[in-house]
Amino acid sequence: MPMPISSNQLKVVPLSEVPPELLKALQEKKVIEEQGIQGFGKPIISTEFQGRRLVAIGDEVFDSGNCKTFHEVLPVYLRMLLGEEWINGELEKELATRHPILQWQHSMIADQKETKQTQEATPATGAISALLGLSYNLYLLAHNSELQEKLIKRLKDINQFIGAHYETYVAAFCIQAGFEITQEDEDDLNSTHCEFTATNIQSGRKFSVEAKARTHGKKSGAISGQLYNSLKKSAEHERIIFININISEKTTNHESTQWIQEAINSIRGAETRLKINGKDAPPAYVLLTNQQIANNLNDIGFDIEAVAESFKIPDFLSDYPFANSKEVNDSRNRHKEVSDIFEAIKRHPIIPSTF
Repeated sequence: MPMPISSNQLKVVPLSEVPPELLKALQEKKVIEEQGIQGFGKPIISTEFQGRRLVAIGDEVFDSGNCKTFHEVLPVYLRMLLGEEWINGELEKELATRHPILQWQHSMIADQKETKQTQEATPATGAISALLGLSYNLYLLAHNSELQEKLIKRLKDINQFIGAHYETYVAAFCIQAGFEITQEDEDDLNSTHCEFTATNIQSGRKFSVEAKARTHGKKSGAISGQLYNSLKKSAEHERIIFININISEKTTNHESTQWIQEAINSIRGAETRLKINGKDAPPAYVLLTNQQIANNLNDIGFDIEAVAESFKIPDFLSDYPFANSKEVNDSRNRHKEVSDIFEAIKRHPIIPSTF
């Protein structure tokens, strides 16, 4: 039976008259929604002013002109960081010898021209995803921590680009998982050190974080060399090692692939034999990724594959045989901060488009 039409009418209540408990609930709901999209770092801060879009990044406010979406702001921000002089110098080169970032840009522009002719929406190709991903990583660093000029210089250097590029992703993963980033002093030549210290904002737990990215074109997933080079570095805290496998195979789900098993085998095989300066190697969390977008610029449908593994931390192994639910819960609590980073890795490709 239909509900009778009420004579009551809805009316807008001024915010000054809204009960404090409702305002608090609305704010908490907004924060939860933002965290679901943006992670646990600082939210996007932006407003329109006199027809211009202003965006706060860290302690600075930028005028992004008539940008309508956050996706439009990000490449403009990247261009500002790289500098027009450097970009123009790269554009004078033949396409095959240009810096990878400018090759991505070339592919993106070509894709946009093609879809404009067909009046269809531009799909998220590897080139577009790569440009947005790097731009977003640098934004997260500048907005939540510190974006060092040294990192920008390393990104511009084609010989250091692969490693520096992956470091931006690793920092972004940690920021989105609720960590503060403290960069290590690269000018300190008295000892080796990891990339940065990640401190969980809620628990205060600290980790020494190292990032290793393999060069493109390798067929095997074995990572013994990257593991050794990471573990031999000095670390003040528990270790997290990120390794990007860099295999170009196309996979659109998280089913086990050959590289995963090869990587896991090389980690576990090293547990009993790997020595650092004659001593047993220290334990570490090992988070493996395989980012395929930069190797497949014109294709769509690529996932970032990720595997959570460990070196000498038995109950963080991907196939650890728990005896009961209590062991499972205890393990989750013990490794919660690292598990949060792993979840952030899986969310990272979804870059917010709205302000």
